[in-house]
Amino acid sequence: MKKTFQAGTGILGEGNPKICVPVVAGSREAIWKKAEEIALLPADIVEWRADFYEDIFLSQAMQETLQGLKERLNGKALLFTFRTKEEGGNQSISRDAYHQLNESAASAGADLVDVEAFLEEERTADKIWRLKEAGCRVIASSHDFDRTPPVKEMVRRLLRMEEMGADAAKLAVMPVERQDVLELLKATVMADERLSIPVITMSMGSLGAVSRICGSLTGSAMTFASVGETSAPGQIPIESMQAALHLLECGG
Repeated sequence: MKKTFQAGTGILGEGNPKICVPVVAGSREAIWKKAEEIALLPADIVEWRADFYEDIFLSQAMQETLQGLKERLNGKALLFTFRTKEEGGNQSISRDAYHQLNESAASAGADLVDVEAFLEEERTADKIWRLKEAGCRVIASSHDFDRTPPVKEMVRRLLRMEEMGADAAKLAVMPVERQDVLELLKATVMADERLSIPVITMSMGSLGAVSRICGSLTGSAMTFASVGETSAPGQIPIESMQAALHLLECGG
């Protein structure tokens, strides 16, 4: 039985995939303005891509910006993500600073925190435990921007994330050919059948766009849509995403 949990306006791991929208602005004013726009849209979760924020390494500024962002979301869950350069992010960061930043976000009120599972694997389980002790949920993640690993490897990564104590396991990969997209979908089904926590997967780029809308088939519990700027290649505008998910739910 899946260990589902409340994530803003929906329950992650239950029903249709929940829609998550990223905020990638650089200034506090732009971040808050985008939050006010998203608050009126049919998203369940808002991901703050903090690696785009110009004052992210100023602790007080980061916490105040996060709290102001959350206040503007109209009940949607706030996912804090600092994507490292190694996994396609906007800024470099030391390992210690990365973990400290995540803990600071949790203490400031983030509902969920993204933790790169294999950035420093020997410390990940402990860091996930600390974040959960602070009262937030943890999405463990892994990203391949150059390739799609073999099915066995993708499933192994997702299983390992559950072993680490994550509340949800996320995998994003880049397809080079059509078969890669099918491999990702196969790995998702296999992982969803074996894991007790929600699975979140996507094949990036235009080639992998179908993977973002078929979570009700494969078991992927969350999908990322865009409102203006995107945080990863292949994200679909939220209006189109909502229509596609509704179409699949109704069976045409």
